[in-house]
Amino acid sequence: MYKHSLLIVDDEPHILSSLKRILEGEDIEILTAKDAEEARRVLQERGEAEVVICDNKLPGITGLEFLTSVRRLYPDMVMILLTGYPDLNSAITAINKANIWRYILKPIEVEELKSLVKQALDYNRILRENRFLLQIARKQAEWLKILKEKHPQMMGDEADKHMPYIIDEKRVSELVREFMKQYYPDSIENKQHHID
Repeated sequence: MYKHSLLIVDDEPHILSSLKRILEGEDIEILTAKDAEEARRVLQERGEAEVVICDNKLPGITGLEFLTSVRRLYPDMVMILLTGYPDLNSAITAINKANIWRYILKPIEVEELKSLVKQALDYNRILRENRFLLQIARKQAEWLKILKEKHPQMMGDEADKHMPYIIDEKRVSELVREFMKQYYPDSIENKQHHID
């Protein structure tokens, strides 16, 4: 059975164990780290986690700084930043700088957190499928181009009109965002959640 992967980063052991207990299940592997250094080690050993939930207050570094640094290494990882201190500027920075998927305030409500994690895992799956489909489309475009060059008699002028030489990745990303807005509207809004 396939197991999803979720990394939780928090320096408070009781919050770490509470979140792990709340979110663990048959189909999800929970990884934990008490600080940014340990989280980097976990990611390096394990590889990319599908979702990371990170407290903004970590020893020696903010959660935002940590997530910004790992974003470059793990671009498909869905990032959720927890904070006990609401600050609109921090939220805007988190979303713009580290491409944070959700910015939520403590305390977090348990059922909403479970729902949020499910949405994050679905979103990660869509990102991965999107990347995979883009790779297939690029490979098909390469093959069609080679086929046309080697066998021009098989590929008439009509093929030029329909041949996808260039894949517009920006447009595909926009389509994914539109899909998410339509089917997962809660993932777009920045709602508050509660956990003690």
